[in-house]
Amino acid sequence: MKPTGHKKVLGLAVGERSLLAAEMTAGEQPAVRQVLEFVYPPGLTTEDPAALGKALGHFLHEHHFTARAAIVGLPARWLVVKPKEVPPADAETLSEMLRLQAEGEFSSELKDLVYDYASAPDAADARTVLLVATPRRHVEAAATMCEAARIQCVAVTASAVTLGEATARALPKGGAVLAVGPLGAELTLQGGGVATAIRHLRASAQEKPFVGELRRTLSMLPRTGASSELILWDGDGLDAASLGESLGVPVRSGNLPSLGVGTAGALSNGANLSNGSGAKYAPAVALALAGLEDRQPPVDFLHSRLAPKKRSRIPRWAVGVAALTIAVIVGGVYAYTDLQKQEKALDDRKAQLAGMKDSITAAQSFVSMVTFAQGWHADNPRYLACLRDITLAIPIDGRTYATSLTIREKPVDTSPNTSQSAKTNAQKDKANDANALVGVLSGKTSDQQRVQSVLDRLKRMPQMTDVKLGGTQDAGRAQEVQFSINFTYVPPAKKAP
Repeated sequence: MKPTGHKKVLGLAVGERSLLAAEMTAGEQPAVRQVLEFVYPPGLTTEDPAALGKALGHFLHEHHFTARAAIVGLPARWLVVKPKEVPPADAETLSEMLRLQAEGEFSSELKDLVYDYASAPDAADARTVLLVATPRRHVEAAATMCEAARIQCVAVTASAVTLGEATARALPKGGAVLAVGPLGAELTLQGGGVATAIRHLRASAQEKPFVGELRRTLSMLPRTGASSELILWDGDGLDAASLGESLGVPVRSGNLPSLGVGTAGALSNGANLSNGSGAKYAPAVALALAGLEDRQPPVDFLHSRLAPKKRSRIPRWAVGVAALTIAVIVGGVYAYTDLQKQEKALDDRKAQLAGMKDSITAAQSFVSMVTFAQGWHADNPRYLACLRDITLAIPIDGRTYATSLTIREKPVDTSPNTSQSAKTNAQKDKANDANALVGVLSGKTSDQQRVQSVLDRLKRMPQMTDVKLGGTQDAGRAQEVQFSINFTYVPPAKKAP
């Protein structure tokens, strides 16, 4: 498994009747946020992982666990363990050798087991590695349980191996790690920072049989120079000093801070995690800690290093070239097909528009007539009002009269080249009102003074703007002057009813 990259990870140490949950957050020092035990509801077991996962999801939500990624640890009772002597080799060569050995020794069982191994990273010397296997159904059940609980399963490992590796940091010379629970105990022997042996032991309820089995197991395990010290992670009320006297070996109680984690402020149903009270949850804390570290756990059945690699006969570059070629061909075909569809649609629109030409011409003519007629409509009599004001501007002197009058809609400048400031000023100008009219008044009078009188009378009218004299000239008759006046007429705003 590659590093998870998660800032918050959940460790789930699975048992046959319950599981231990520990939530940890990343930081300068990884911190334990919360630890709890989830006792399986009546009628639910690991044989029904989907239902158990739903119940687990409710439990995590109820107790405010917020991590979305989890590492699941399987109990030692579900493991098959075999030590293997291997020569110096790199990681890839070591995996190939162990895969061949597993296929040769367990060919009939291989399809039902998932294999991985625990080994020190140093490959300079010949050494013993621990080949670890578990039935495939347990790995699949762990993944199904997490999926039903709506959390991401990033690894499935062995709780004993992970706890042993985390504890080994406090055992520079190696030693034994014993995790005790109500239903059984798990013993790992540590050497060179990795597990060299794993054993499942009976429950410690009957102390004498338990101590006897533990003594025999310790005596049979190869120590290869490892220390005889034993670290006890007690979850069932054992006394380290008494156990050490019975075994004849030094026994030391483990506490969570020795794993390099912070426990201040952690929630645990009232237990003080800084002392031995938190030892019960050590397997789950070690699992979560493995998920926060920038390396893979010692054993990962979900991403086994012994899984056969899929080999491709086709070079990778050939696959890439073929994919690119196919993409180009598909893209070209799609583009050509789409262009044909668009051209056909354009031809159809042109034909439809050509068939509507007469109708469009008639409609435009009708709109023009209606638009012109609207100016004379009773609700908006702009033209009549303009005629009335011009009539009032011409004096009744028997000498001044109009010869022609042109009135039309004032055009609005919508040119895109017009500056924004010019457009703004035009909008503010009354002459650019939407109802404005422009016109030219032509007439005759007796002299220039009377022409000026008409011009002044038009300028004094509030609706008349831009009143300018177009020009004057003698009409060819005695005592008569011909003139023209340009104007813009802005009718008054219509009053609201």
